[in-house]
Amino acid sequence: MNPIRVAPFRFDRSWEFPMSPQEFWDTVSHTDQFPLWWGWLRSFESGGLTAGATTRFSVQGALPSGLDFVVTVDRVVEPELVETSVTGHLEGPAKLELSPDGDGCRARLSWLLEPRDTVVRRLAIVSHPLLAWSHDQVVNMGVNQFRRRLARSADRDRKL
Repeated sequence: MNPIRVAPFRFDRSWEFPMSPQEFWDTVSHTDQFPLWWGWLRSFESGGLTAGATTRFSVQGALPSGLDFVVTVDRVVEPELVETSVTGHLEGPAKLELSPDGDGCRARLSWLLEPRDTVVRRLAIVSHPLLAWSHDQVVNMGVNQFRRRLARSADRDRKL
């Protein structure tokens, strides 16, 4: 019997930030700080942003059920690129690309993740748009929280 094909979750968005790629990198590479920035992380253990490192975490989004992940860093080009492999409730490749953009930088986050967990697969069959909406809410919240973190770091640096 062939399993029912479930549409993957595709994500490819970019944001501009008022800092160089190196300044952005210097903040985002402090993975030990992620639980302080993002309250939707229910558990978090990170090996950092180095090739071969793994990060295990659980996410609680807008829907009542959480998702568990293991992200393995496959390739790093500081301060330009992090390529990863995601396993867990969803699986597939993901990457963060940083590039100069005027006086700041552009951060592009993309992934193609397929549901692997039985419950998530069943939910995706009947409510893919709702799950995609929940996902987008978590990402938007994360970007806004990261922007606030960057602004606080910049304020602190100016005061020094």
